[in-house]
Amino acid sequence: MSIFEYDKEEEARKLRKAEYESGVADGFNDGINTAKKDTAITLTELHMPIEQIALALKVDVETVKEWLRSTGK
Repeated sequence: MSIFEYDKEEEARKLRKAEYESGVADGFNDGINTAKKDTAITLTELHMPIEQIALALKVDVETVKEWLRSTGK
C-alpha cells in the first residue's frame, strides 16, 4: 500500500473491529473462569478432593486453592 492509498476511516474501522474482537474474547474467557471457580467451590462443598477438582476442570491445583482462599473456604 502506498501512502496515497491510505484510508484513515478504513484503518480506524479495522482497529475498532480488532479491539471489539479482543474484548469479546476476554469476556468469554472471564465467563469460563468464573464458571470453573463456581464449580470448584461447589465440588469442595461436596467434599471432592482438590486434586480431583483440578483434574476435572483442567487447571492446576494451586489455581483451585487460590479460588478457595479468595472465597474463604
